[in-house]
Amino acid sequence: MATGIERLHFMVGEWDIKAYSLGEQGEWVDSPLPNWTKIEPLFDGAFLQEQVVPMQIGANTVRFFIMWSYDKYRQVYRMLACDDHDGLMDILEGNFEAGSDTMVVSNVSTNTAVLDADGKPVHLRLSSTKTSADSFTDEMSESLDGGQSWLPVYRAEHTRK
Repeated sequence: MATGIERLHFMVGEWDIKAYSLGEQGEWVDSPLPNWTKIEPLFDGAFLQEQVVPMQIGANTVRFFIMWSYDKYRQVYRMLACDDHDGLMDILEGNFEAGSDTMVVSNVSTNTAVLDADGKPVHLRLSSTKTSADSFTDEMSESLDGGQSWLPVYRAEHTRK
């Protein structure tokens, strides 16, 4: 089995995306964006990046830059996400769940979360699951209690072009 950043190299390429946001009744509702992305290796595959990922958040379109890395000294994966709405550089870190193809990263330990109107952090957790050699699914959840509980808010099903 591949280890470190090599474990994510299957993500390199162009992907069609079927995106969903969580509806008022707790159901997944189609979202028009993003509908595709391109993930590229940097520095001979030491990092993976998505240049611009437009996402529909409410009535707004927010653009993200995303980069993946693996810290071989601390044995932790990191996802860097920057957006053009808040100007935030969010750092999520974590690892694969034991015996699975699901990686879970969050910003609870890095404390780089956006703040709500009351100044409290809204933490994010991303679960990314390889579902086949040519597909993976991301699910983003939010926590208002420091990671004690999570509410799914976004889902993206990626299929290789």
